[in-house]
Amino acid sequence: MSICINSEIGAIKRVILHQPGQEIERMTPSNASEVLYDDIIHLPRALREHNQLEFVLSRVAETHELVDLLREILSISEARTSLVRRLCAAVDYPELAGELLELSATDLAFRLIHGTVKRNDTLERYLSPGLYALPPLPNFFFMRDAAMCVNDRVITGSMANRVREAEAIIMEHIFRWHPDFRPEGFYFDGTLKEHPGLTIEGGDVLILREDVVLIGNSERTSISGIDTLIRSFAEAEHIRHVIVVDMPKARATIHLDMIFTMVDRDKCVVYPPLITGHQACRVIHVEIDGRKVRSIRDRENLIDALRHCGQDLDPIPCGGGDTVYQEREQWTSGANFFTLAPGRIIGYGRNKHTFEELDRRGFSIIRFDDLRRGIVRLEDYERYAVSIEGAELSRGGGGCRCMTLPVRRGAVDW
Repeated sequence: MSICINSEIGAIKRVILHQPGQEIERMTPSNASEVLYDDIIHLPRALREHNQLEFVLSRVAETHELVDLLREILSISEARTSLVRRLCAAVDYPELAGELLELSATDLAFRLIHGTVKRNDTLERYLSPGLYALPPLPNFFFMRDAAMCVNDRVITGSMANRVREAEAIIMEHIFRWHPDFRPEGFYFDGTLKEHPGLTIEGGDVLILREDVVLIGNSERTSISGIDTLIRSFAEAEHIRHVIVVDMPKARATIHLDMIFTMVDRDKCVVYPPLITGHQACRVIHVEIDGRKVRSIRDRENLIDALRHCGQDLDPIPCGGGDTVYQEREQWTSGANFFTLAPGRIIGYGRNKHTFEELDRRGFSIIRFDDLRRGIVRLEDYERYAVSIEGAELSRGGGGCRCMTLPVRRGAVDW
């Protein structure tokens, strides 16, 4: 079985990453907002920070670079033709396909991600303000959103913004064609765009247990998208509980994993105002029995809903106990951790008060430089939080969970 994700915390075995590249440097102050950025980011510094993430992950799991997987499927004639034609059709430039299909797999992989400059061969294209026929994909290093693995299956995103559709199409082809990453099936393929207005992105989908899934109703994932997933879960008979978190539709809370991540069997990191505080999001518990929905009811908050599913979690506040620091550090992905194994996590060290709170809760804090220099070893600690740099990457609007696409985890002894 090549795909197996039955929790957020099982020991990570295989994970897909994408190192940010030249697509980042295609952004300018005038077009940053069009590609969902608040500002342009500095590639060399972003690369250094991303390399720290990859360094840590490679110590505990197989890491796979997206560009390598893309190049490998582009060596398969049928996959290559299908992908190129789908991408060209998506940007209304079908005649570009012939030119692209003449490229080597390596050159084509980079052109699909870094962007392909348009030819000004018509007046309409000449007058068009855009530079690219196939636009660069500067959001692609946030691997989580365009595809998600749940149980032994895959969900491909139905992206809320057109500028990210190409990412989902590429991921759909990787999971459909790469021999090492084929799932048992797809819970949902959002690239088909059969339902206008339906959106689903991976930052809103968290599998806490083999039968328990959290889904955020955010500005990126719609109610119709959630209903579609619920029907698919019911049909497959794996998931029994879907917890829906009705979130503010705001930039700071674009996805559920920006306010909640699971970090141990009994612990989660949360943004308190929206999870346990007076502004707590509305939470709806959907129970599935067999192939149908048995009940839908409100719960007091997310922690209460999970308690009804047999998971009693101790919430660790992002930013500690001070509401100012909570808001500041949530903005810089202070609640967005990636779990390597139960009680073993990685996040941005810039969120100082969050790490201090983790220290108080029994996590040993490991600085990346100490790990890199061999001063400390991960295997010497039972519970730890690795602190990597994140000053530049966090400006892109995501954290360590956002940048990782796990495809295989070990089982959890609950």
